Amino acid sequence: MIGQMVTVGREIAGITCRGGRKVNEDSYTVLTLSSGYLIAVADGIGGHRAGDQASSLAISTLKDFISEKYTAGMRNDECHQILREGFAAADCAVKEAAVGDAKGMGTTLVAAIIRRGVAIIAHTGDSRAYHLSGQVISVTRDHSLVADMVERGLLDPCEIIHHPLRSYITRSIGGDFIVTSTMDVLHPGDVLLLATDGFYEHLDEDLLVCESLRLDPADILHRLMQKVLMVTTDNATAVIYRHPV
Repeated sequence: MIGQMVTVGREIAGITCRGGRKVNEDSYTVLTLSSGYLIAVADGIGGHRAGDQASSLAISTLKDFISEKYTAGMRNDECHQILREGFAAADCAVKEAAVGDAKGMGTTLVAAIIRRGVAIIAHTGDSRAYHLSGQVISVTRDHSLVADMVERGLLDPCEIIHHPLRSYITRSIGGDFIVTSTMDVLHPGDVLLLATDGFYEHLDEDLLVCESLRLDPADILHRLMQKVLMVTTDNATAVIYRHPV
């Protein structure tokens, strides 16, 4: 069943679906800022207790941090800084809460501050950011074992989906923490997609390009999620932003 969608005008849509799992360990947020938006997606690490708590706590901590620190006149380098600091705050919050039954919990996290045609993007783990503009560009590089193997020439990218350790994360909020940030320039009509592995693993690039070129974010997300839920029982979450034309 497709979950309830959140939209902001015709620019942003976000959705999370439990899929065939008993618990949804994914979380996301869409926050309107004074001159833009914060969007973020998190995926509680599978196999660890309280993954749903970890992703929810990471998202809420990041959201509160950016709400407090962000101002409209910030330079891009200052946005990088507060986003990275927000990730560090989320990591501290999750680690402090990881006691008792929640011991060992963790989560991926990918987020973007979007304003004036620029997206400042940060991530840890294997939730991804994609730039769609007639082609598919992966803005982030997974912090995962298989991504490391591909970089070292030990694994062909097309073999990742079938690798038994494809879900092994090397960095995370609440675990071995690191945050990587970058900047992405958005032109009119371009789409920025943030997604968990339960969403992006089951979509081919041709489909992403086709759907992103002609539809509003809510329509794109609804059609893509329908296709995802036909082939997976995993949690699936995504947020889409389309830069105004």
